[in-house]
Amino acid sequence: MSQRHSIGPLQQAFAHFEKGDIQQAHKGCVSLIQAGEKVGEAYHLLAQINVSVGQLHKAAELCKHAIAHKNLVEFRVLLCKVYALLGQTDGVIAIANTVQVEAIQTPIHADTLGVALSTCNEHARALVYFSAAVNAPNPTPNFLYNYAVSSKFCGELEQAKKALWRVLDDEPTYYKAHFALSELTKGDEIHRHLAQLKQKLDNEAQTLEARLHLSHSLARELEKKRDYTQAFDVLVQAKKEKQKHLPYNGAADREVFDYLHAAFASTKYIPPSSPSSQSTTRPIFIVGMPRSGTTLVERILSSHQQVSSGGELQDFSTLLKQMSGSQSLNVLDVNTLKQAESIDYNKLAQAYLARTQHIGNNAHFVDKLPFNFFYLPYIRRAFPNAKIICLQRNPMDTCVGNFRQLFSIHNPHYHYTHSLLSCATFYRQCMNWVEHWQAIDGDNFMLLNYEALVSHPRQHIADLLGFCELSWEENCLHMQGNTAPVSTASKIQVKMPINQQSIGRWQRYKPHTDVLETVFHQ
Repeated sequence: MSQRHSIGPLQQAFAHFEKGDIQQAHKGCVSLIQAGEKVGEAYHLLAQINVSVGQLHKAAELCKHAIAHKNLVEFRVLLCKVYALLGQTDGVIAIANTVQVEAIQTPIHADTLGVALSTCNEHARALVYFSAAVNAPNPTPNFLYNYAVSSKFCGELEQAKKALWRVLDDEPTYYKAHFALSELTKGDEIHRHLAQLKQKLDNEAQTLEARLHLSHSLARELEKKRDYTQAFDVLVQAKKEKQKHLPYNGAADREVFDYLHAAFASTKYIPPSSPSSQSTTRPIFIVGMPRSGTTLVERILSSHQQVSSGGELQDFSTLLKQMSGSQSLNVLDVNTLKQAESIDYNKLAQAYLARTQHIGNNAHFVDKLPFNFFYLPYIRRAFPNAKIICLQRNPMDTCVGNFRQLFSIHNPHYHYTHSLLSCATFYRQCMNWVEHWQAIDGDNFMLLNYEALVSHPRQHIADLLGFCELSWEENCLHMQGNTAPVSTASKIQVKMPINQQSIGRWQRYKPHTDVLETVFHQ
């Protein structure tokens, strides 16, 4: 009997799917469902087909049909993945709660669940699944990398480093592992890694994304050797390449800031009256420029026994975009903000609270997405009683910090980091906006100066807790004891006691900073 006749209709449909013949794969699944054969498996494959073409909402419904017919772990894992892709954190948590790690039989399913949980900032839980994936025989570099990153977020730095070296031993071209490792190397490891990075960057065939990761890795290692000039030269060259391929649209950011100033010009702006469902004070929002101290403040607040850490949540912005009905490609633009005027903010608040219900059992949680400063009026409409803290930091340190950091490459929010001058322009626009908003929303909005906080922590932490209507707790002053995972660029720094080491760090990079000094008249 030929191989073709030895496989059944489901296997044939899957073979079509793997070859990219979506139409035949879909047709085979529908035939199985109509015949009442392997219905659960057919729905599961249909869900995979819909994920592959970006039909995520339909994929979620198909996963539910598959589970209803046959409650298999792999069906639940796929649904968890789909919810993660949709940004529905409540769905991810609900499904993940039904899948115990002992029930997972394949490392790919364990890794998939770990990735889904990571998107919800559930890094400690994710690490359990990643550990299962790497403990299977012959773990792939992807499994090891995911395990290492999650370990780093959870403060397990040595096991993260060992896993990253394993990745690079197996696959030296794994550029993301180089970047993750550059934060952890010490002593002779620095020299070993520097040699590898320089060799990789000499290869002109590297993709833009690879060169950015490798360049930022090299700059980090050079800084450990206090070669700040060469480190900055490496970054300047890498950023120039990025600007060519992914140019920064400064006009779009300026348009958003101008709209916000015009739409909320009155210093007597009063948010709409709040239905009872919006009266909650559970979320505390921390906003501000990236690298301005937002993670430090989040760690201080989440060290309080009444406050949990939510991490950098995308939920508010994605819900606002979805409910606005805006069809524009970007999550944030003027068209979206204009259409957001007609949103039912009571429903937005309810949806946000549902998605964040899983975050701790405390009275409050912190949503620390820096760019939520764009949404200040809209947050206030949804949550009139919520506390919002915005960080202000010295413009030189903030702009140099933004330029030195490798942010999400394809997220247009971060394209201003291509040059120091565009960092300075964006900084000024941001600060002008938040200072304007402070005049409008003085009662529940706090501008907090980073330098003042780290110079006189007891005084300013007391003020911060008082603003949030929280009692004094000594743990907040010693936030380095906070064991909650942290996934931001400050993950290493916030494991140390509050200090002033980062104040004036920009001066290491003179004379590269001349353009900033001219803008800010230092």
